[in-house]
Amino acid sequence: MKYIVKIWAIISFIIIIFAIIFIFAFIQYCQYNATIKFRKGEDDCMNEFNDYNIILIGLGPHAKRIYMNLFKKYRMSPKVIVDLKSKRKEIENYLEENDFRSVDLYLLDDYKRDNLELTNEDKKEIQELILQKKIKYAIISTEPKSHFAYAKFFLENDINILMDKPITAPVNVNCDTKQALKIKEEYNTLCQIYKKKKDKISFKIQCQRRFHEGYLYVKRLLEQVVREYNIPITYIDIYHNDGMWNMPSEFLERENHPYKYGYGKLFHSGYHFIDLVAWLMEVNRETKGKQINNAEMFVSTYNPIDFFNTFNNYDYKRILKTNRFEKCMENKEKFIDFGEIDFHSIINFKEEDKLITNCSINLMQSGFSRRAWCELPKDTYKGNGRVRHERLNIQVGPLMNIQIHSYQAYEIKDRDQILNNGVGSVEHFDIYVFRNSQLIGGKTFETLDIATLSEKDKKYFNGYNEKARENCFINFLLNIDDSSDLLEHRTSIEITEKAYEAMSRKKSIINFDIKV
Repeated sequence: MKYIVKIWAIISFIIIIFAIIFIFAFIQYCQYNATIKFRKGEDDCMNEFNDYNIILIGLGPHAKRIYMNLFKKYRMSPKVIVDLKSKRKEIENYLEENDFRSVDLYLLDDYKRDNLELTNEDKKEIQELILQKKIKYAIISTEPKSHFAYAKFFLENDINILMDKPITAPVNVNCDTKQALKIKEEYNTLCQIYKKKKDKISFKIQCQRRFHEGYLYVKRLLEQVVREYNIPITYIDIYHNDGMWNMPSEFLERENHPYKYGYGKLFHSGYHFIDLVAWLMEVNRETKGKQINNAEMFVSTYNPIDFFNTFNNYDYKRILKTNRFEKCMENKEKFIDFGEIDFHSIINFKEEDKLITNCSINLMQSGFSRRAWCELPKDTYKGNGRVRHERLNIQVGPLMNIQIHSYQAYEIKDRDQILNNGVGSVEHFDIYVFRNSQLIGGKTFETLDIATLSEKDKKYFNGYNEKARENCFINFLLNIDDSSDLLEHRTSIEITEKAYEAMSRKKSIINFDIKV
């Protein structure tokens, strides 16, 4: 009996061991199967947009870096690319090198690049391509003075639109008041057409800070406090320097981010920050009895001719060891109506004569740069000494202060050498939150870096702004919400137009009615 018990105990032990092994193996199998299914689901997600037939207008540095990378990631390809005949060889080489197949090109004569309207011939040809390729989506990524012509055309043809900022860019807005007023006129024209078609198409503007996890987090914090305590945002300070140092001859030559057409920083990266002000000021709608209905704007600009006085030909000889710009700078008067390098403004948002929100905006291209060479590199978009310094400071009266600090010391091409998110790194983006915790609760002080709020995709993107652009792109294709719908940019357009109106009228102060 004793031996039987022992044998049974051994058998039971062996059974238990085999049971454990079986269970472990089963769990491993389930996990493996789940992983396969997940990966298949991920692949399905990647293939989700294969049926989205897109026409891309403009294959410049920005489109290559943003939209073409997105096409690669989601295993897509534009069906048609529209550009200039002079770019044919460059575009064909790019498509071949990057394995984009079966892309039709429609190339316009170069003299048409500044047309306010597409010719009837071009309209007909593009319409035929739209029908042939079953195009339903258009991405407009041209130099912005062409935006209005393409936006109007695609609206009239019931095509969904994703367009880069600014919305339109009439020439000579800094020196011709009639042109400055066209900013709002063209916007209104597009809105009038779009309102009639909004039930069947969408029109989004690529303003990535509306989709940036850091800025979204800040806006949610502001909304909570403003809504609960009925205290509006009382102060906004924005500073941005993009490190774009142009050599004197480049002001005459540039077609990408140009100055010779009578606009500059405000239409380059500057619109993002005008739009950021307008977007954040929406929070004040949460207040009762404290609604803004007018504004007072002070404007100051720093122009190429000012910069040439600061950094003259002697300085180029002494610091950059070159005399190549001497002839270019002999007659500085030819630069007098060129677009602004820097834009500075104070905007007092009021209810009647009572100040509610004071806003300070300082947008610069004359500041710190990593450029130490005269020659233009092949890719000027983010590879010519450009480093971003960005600061935001928001006060909600005595209740809360939020600050954003984002300072680069390195270019994007150096990103692999800088592995942390600290000050100076390509990915630096810190949020500081100060609270009157005895009154509103929460931590008296906390700091967050962007890594805690957003994930980056190293394979396809170079930072969190690019990830935000991806979010906008997906939002557009799926038509998820109206986060950056054309109709949501009215306040941004109002401020932009008044800024250029002030420049054109040579007025430092301008008053206007506005609702934010």
